[in-house]
Amino acid sequence: MQSNFSEIFLGRKLQLWVLSAVAVAALVAANVVWLFPTLDELETSAYLLHRSIALDIKNQTSAFLNYNELALENAADVINQNGSAGKNTVYRLMKENRPFDSLALLDLDGRELIKNHRFLLTTSADLRDRSGDELFTTINRGEIYRSPVLVSGISEPITIIALPLRTESGFSAIVAEINLKFLLEVVRGINVGPLAGGGAAYVIDRDGYMVAHPNSSLVFGRSNLLARKIIEAALSGREADTRDRALAYKNESGENMLAVALPLELTGWAIVVEESRSAALSSSRRMLSVAVVSFGLEILLLALLIWNYFNLIRAATLFYTERNQREAILNSLSDGVIEYNDEPQIILMNPKAEELLGVKFKEIGSAVITPELFQQNAKFRGLVEIMYPALAPYASSTKDIPGAFRAKTMEIHTSSPELRLMVTMTHVIDQSGNVRGFLKILHDISRERLLGRLKSEFVSIAAHQLRTPLSAIKWTLKLLLEGDAGTLSSEQTDFLSKGYEINERMIKLVNDLLNAARIEEGRFGYEFQNINFDAFLENITKNYSDMARQKSMEVRFENKKGKTVVIYGDQERLALAVNNLLENAIKYTKAGGKVAVTLEQKGDYALISISDTGVGIPVSEQKRVFSKFFRASNVIRMETEGTGLGLFIVRNIIKRHGGDIYFTSKEGDGSNFTFTIPIKKELVPREEAPTLEEFLETI
Repeated sequence: MQSNFSEIFLGRKLQLWVLSAVAVAALVAANVVWLFPTLDELETSAYLLHRSIALDIKNQTSAFLNYNELALENAADVINQNGSAGKNTVYRLMKENRPFDSLALLDLDGRELIKNHRFLLTTSADLRDRSGDELFTTINRGEIYRSPVLVSGISEPITIIALPLRTESGFSAIVAEINLKFLLEVVRGINVGPLAGGGAAYVIDRDGYMVAHPNSSLVFGRSNLLARKIIEAALSGREADTRDRALAYKNESGENMLAVALPLELTGWAIVVEESRSAALSSSRRMLSVAVVSFGLEILLLALLIWNYFNLIRAATLFYTERNQREAILNSLSDGVIEYNDEPQIILMNPKAEELLGVKFKEIGSAVITPELFQQNAKFRGLVEIMYPALAPYASSTKDIPGAFRAKTMEIHTSSPELRLMVTMTHVIDQSGNVRGFLKILHDISRERLLGRLKSEFVSIAAHQLRTPLSAIKWTLKLLLEGDAGTLSSEQTDFLSKGYEINERMIKLVNDLLNAARIEEGRFGYEFQNINFDAFLENITKNYSDMARQKSMEVRFENKKGKTVVIYGDQERLALAVNNLLENAIKYTKAGGKVAVTLEQKGDYALISISDTGVGIPVSEQKRVFSKFFRASNVIRMETEGTGLGLFIVRNIIKRHGGDIYFTSKEGDGSNFTFTIPIKKELVPREEAPTLEEFLETI
């Protein structure tokens, strides 16, 4: 499956790169499709905005000129009807129209007959003869005269408008000098852009001079822009803008300008609104920047997708490799493995578990394993008994597995199929420490149990068969040593004594083997009764006084609280346990050492400690102290005799009484064995059973 996966995905890298190139091209095309039309629209919008500004200025300028021209026409009508009202009409018109700097009435020969100035006092010397001016020529043709823009004596732009009058009125024309500073206010009130950026709106007269500009110095300096083709086009009477590249120009700073020019037909002037292209199209530039950044991000995203795709392929390949490896490991295990969740639903079941329980994983599917499941299908009975041990014919109590986190083990006997299983239960924990599921590992112990039982039976039979002749040999040797068969020489006595000692050791070995076999079979046999435990321990300790004296050792007993401690136990079995501990303490302590036996009551338990200053137990061997046939390496070097069954028997006797035993030891400094015995009868187990811990050690 892994090779197929690699062929499907990893074998198509070239196609993936081609698809990536196509995707990049598609991204470029998509960006081009919307970007350039958008930029064109933004540029068009900028032109339309500038045109609307120019149109607004044009309308305001036309309205200003038309208003003042209309005022002149009304005055002309009055004078035409009554020439004698000319002087009063001039005064009234000056008063009502502030843009008028001066008003004059020309006689029929073109000389100023009446003149009024807003700021100057006029005398007869100030009256001019205009008969030779273009103004008078235009008037004589019956046309309205509109002059180019001029600069007044106070440096303000003005224009002259003259309207012809009927000869019956006695005047030939009414002439007005109109101050154009109003136009300065108009263009200054228009916000095209910062002056530093070249943004401005201005008015050009028909000769190319500036009439109004936000920068008044350009007006007073009589700047002429007729050289600009866009100005020339507008003055010729047509609307123009710099979208026509032939009309494009640069300002004094060398910046390309975006400009719109509208003709003012009334006067032949031009209205111009201009701004540097960089400022006017800043939104386009920002849009282009956004597009570039967006395109870059899209390419980056595509690259990340491709990179993640390759990583996904690698991760998937690794996943399938690891999954196949896990499946191979699980399939090769000699123990059954069941993984399940808290529903509980079976998530995984290896072939060995299927074989043991006689059910296939695919037959279970997503079914929730309930106690009633086997009633629907009898073949699920074994699985249900594993999941719910209380339903099994036999289920031991759970025991923690030393050194394994959250792992427990128990023995379960199933009814269908008939199996004896050692079931280990643990959690499935992820890297964050969260519980993701549960495991049950099934180890078939039917054969091990059978072998263990056969071994125990063999040992028991062999020990029984050996004990009878050994007992006969013992009594025979004893009779000979006591002289019942006649007087013995010293050499004969020495030989028989050695034979007697060896026979005693053989009898002890046989007894230890019998005791171990009975313990394993759960038939050691206990007779419980109330025991005065402090007197019991004191008597046993005194029995070792002679043995201790021979080694110049101190052996003492101490009841720490001095109170009588009564326990419920088997006196013979407890004596066997204490004797084993005391004998080891004395045997493996050098001459001059000390052995102490202490007793104290703690709650519902009697606490007994037997400490010595002996050879101690090596750290690397301490885990096996209570195993059968264990003897420490340093002890074997000291003394070759011993069965290695003593501490195994001690531990099982203490456990049968409902107590516990533990020790501390340091090689060369001695050991301290401590065990507890319950005082209350209720704390003693009701029945004897084979020990699970010892069995776990054997497998």
